Amino acid sequence: MSKAFILIPGARLPEGEAQRILSSLPEASARALSSLGEGAGQVVAQVLDAGCYRRAPHLSWLWRVITRRNSTPHEAPWRWLSLGGREQAPELWCLTPLSLENGHVLAERPELEEREFMELTFAIEPVFLKAGLRVQIWDTSWFLTRREDWAVTTAPAMALPGLMLDEAPVEGEAAEEVKGLLREVRAILADHPVNAARRAAGRHAVDALWISGGGHEELFFPPTLIRSVASDDAAVRGWANAAGILIERIGRDTGRWPEAPHGDVVAVIEDLYPAWLARDWEAWARALPEVARKAASYREDAKRFEADDVLVVAFGETGAATLAPAEAGLMERLFRRKSSVEPAAWCPDRYEGAVQ
Repeated sequence: MSKAFILIPGARLPEGEAQRILSSLPEASARALSSLGEGAGQVVAQVLDAGCYRRAPHLSWLWRVITRRNSTPHEAPWRWLSLGGREQAPELWCLTPLSLENGHVLAERPELEEREFMELTFAIEPVFLKAGLRVQIWDTSWFLTRREDWAVTTAPAMALPGLMLDEAPVEGEAAEEVKGLLREVRAILADHPVNAARRAAGRHAVDALWISGGGHEELFFPPTLIRSVASDDAAVRGWANAAGILIERIGRDTGRWPEAPHGDVVAVIEDLYPAWLARDWEAWARALPEVARKAASYREDAKRFEADDVLVVAFGETGAATLAPAEAGLMERLFRRKSSVEPAAWCPDRYEGAVQ
């Protein structure tokens, strides 16, 4: 039996606010949300990561399913490769610039001109060299390499918007070392002339940097049984290719999968995720019709792959609710009744009794 998985990060609502938000949805948004449960007969809740990846559990799901690894996701090598960088033998980490407002991470990343980027590079590089790290650059993106693997896991940069940076999770034996490096760099950035000029011009400054996603580029064995992946995330597409999916069978989120043999397929629809991170529920509601349109398009496209089941996987804070077909009983087999799971059954983000 083959399956089509439609992943929707940010589709579940905080339990304490869910009823209010659901009851105030515009009619078109409410219809769109309800359509996601069409064809499902049960909800399977699952906790994926209550630690560093708690605001990006879809990455944990994708990493485990595509690569068959139970570790935390390794993002940096494939984000580096997606920019055109060459393979790196040492462990590679993302070094992401952040703008802050009252200590909270802004969703908008500061875009640096080449001159600004190089001036800041010269300022921060000695801090990392002293700690045994080398700053790697590609265009105006920073990465770090380290000869020995770092015993630390941090929150992915994509999950930081809306958080107080000082509260972002850092775990592992080297956690205090990493926090110290980030504090030292933040102090350098605070008074740097590049940031002073940006603030004077009304532009967001580079208030902090964040280290995340460390790992080595590798090929995953045994190869995945998934036939096609559609995602706008460069790291996810990189994992798919490294797990044995041909590049022409990997695409972006368009509502259709690239041509591929029959079998399991995965699509990721991220339209709700930015509003969910920001807790902007009006923007979240506005995005629902487009999410429903894409999900319906993928449902129809799944017929190409002779998928026996189409499963919507709705993600929240630490895990997911999978809207799965009901186990067929006698009445269902006799009358083939259409089933549906209403949003009230899966949208509130609760995990009592969830599968680990």
